[in-house]
Amino acid sequence: MGASFAVVGLLHLIGITLLAFGVFREGIGAAIIGVALIAYLRGLVHSFDFDHVSMIDNSTRKFVTEGHRPASVGLAFSAGHSTVVILTSALVVGGASWIRHALEADSQTATVLGIVGVGVSGSYLLLVALANMAGFLQALRLRRQLNRNPQLSIDTDALRPKGPAARVLTAPLARITAPRHVYLLGMLFSLGFDTSSQIGLLVLTTGAALAGVPPIALLGLPFLFAAAMTLGDTANGLMMLRMYTTAQREPRRLITYNLLITGIGIVSGLLVALLAAAALLDSAGFASVGLASVGRAPVIAALASADTEHAGFMLAALMAAIGAVTWVIWRRSSPSRVQVPPAPR
Repeated sequence: MGASFAVVGLLHLIGITLLAFGVFREGIGAAIIGVALIAYLRGLVHSFDFDHVSMIDNSTRKFVTEGHRPASVGLAFSAGHSTVVILTSALVVGGASWIRHALEADSQTATVLGIVGVGVSGSYLLLVALANMAGFLQALRLRRQLNRNPQLSIDTDALRPKGPAARVLTAPLARITAPRHVYLLGMLFSLGFDTSSQIGLLVLTTGAALAGVPPIALLGLPFLFAAAMTLGDTANGLMMLRMYTTAQREPRRLITYNLLITGIGIVSGLLVALLAAAALLDSAGFASVGLASVGRAPVIAALASADTEHAGFMLAALMAAIGAVTWVIWRRSSPSRVQVPPAPR
């Protein structure tokens, strides 16, 4: 946890240093500071995109189910995403004309990278949701056993998926066992350049460059964007790690809580995968070839254009609310909170 926040702090330091160097040495005034604040806020908002929150939640659940306790899942994903943002912005600052052409929505490069990014994100979230389904089914079986036998002895490994069905569901992602693998996924997620925050950052960077802001200060913008995004993603990852490890630590008392947060995570992952599939079908033109005759094209078009701007905020807030309410109930029902009457003299 300390190392994760050290990386986040380093990104903040680099961004502020680059910005300050340009402001004080080049004398560009306070205008760039306002642009930098916008870039920072865009990064923070971007960390609450629906696919970010769902991906970090489901990945954390997968690792916890497998017996791992990584505190850097959110940071790893955000760092991979930030790598593409910083490199792209650096190319824009450097005046690479081909990258500006590639960022145009109707360019072939943007189309191909968009398909790759959406395809990877949708496929991964589908597979990780199915892998977490194995843990959900195991928790459901445990809940039924406890209903039949409240005195059932439960060991610390009770919630780990078992059986042939669990092996089938978890097999596709068996090689993803550490946050460094999530870093690569974060890079692939961001290849599409399809988020308003990312495009907005590049527009800000381009506009500031045309206004004569020195390159050294311009490079501070993507670092501040990345700093804010990693801060939000790291905090979300740590929150979910705390929630899932708490559920694993007391399976008898928190089995319903476990089912609830795992189920919400699975539904969010499947929903993002569905939206990604619809976007791929719509962009490839499949919605108007062969499907229109059966009346499914409007459904695909509606899913592809669905507005999920606030869905990530709602998902993170829902998880936080569930965790807070459960903590309060747990504390009140803890044996240490029970008032023991004094012994008679």
